[in-house]
Amino acid sequence: MIGSSKKSPRPETTSENVVNRIAKGTSFEGVLRSENNVRIDGTFEGELVTKGRVVVGNSGKVVGTVTCAHCETEGQMEGTIVVHELFVLKASSKVHGDIQYGQLSVENGAEATGNLHLTSKVKDIQTDAKREASKDSKAAVRQTAAV
Repeated sequence: MIGSSKKSPRPETTSENVVNRIAKGTSFEGVLRSENNVRIDGTFEGELVTKGRVVVGNSGKVVGTVTCAHCETEGQMEGTIVVHELFVLKASSKVHGDIQYGQLSVENGAEATGNLHLTSKVKDIQTDAKREASKDSKAAVRQTAAV
């Protein structure tokens, strides 16, 4: 009503329902940081960091660095991709680069090239490398002390 002090009820938005979109025909260059989900049907070039989910549509193209919890792609992705949990490659997807993931789902027809690493294995490799470096430095200290 006109002049009414009552506010009209609006549906509350939670971060689970919020989606940042780059529509088909739109290109974005730069850094995008978000607490929410991101859908790309246009072109994105740069760094994308979200605690949510990234969806790359059939017409979507991403070039750069992506870090997210979940990712599902039907389009093209190129660069460094870190998916902490599930990375889904649909049949039409083309992905190239240094890819780290917690889990991987690949449909027949999807193309994935580059370095693919299971995240837990990457952590294991880094931990082993640190242990070896620590052993080497301790051995060098012992050798120096013996001289």
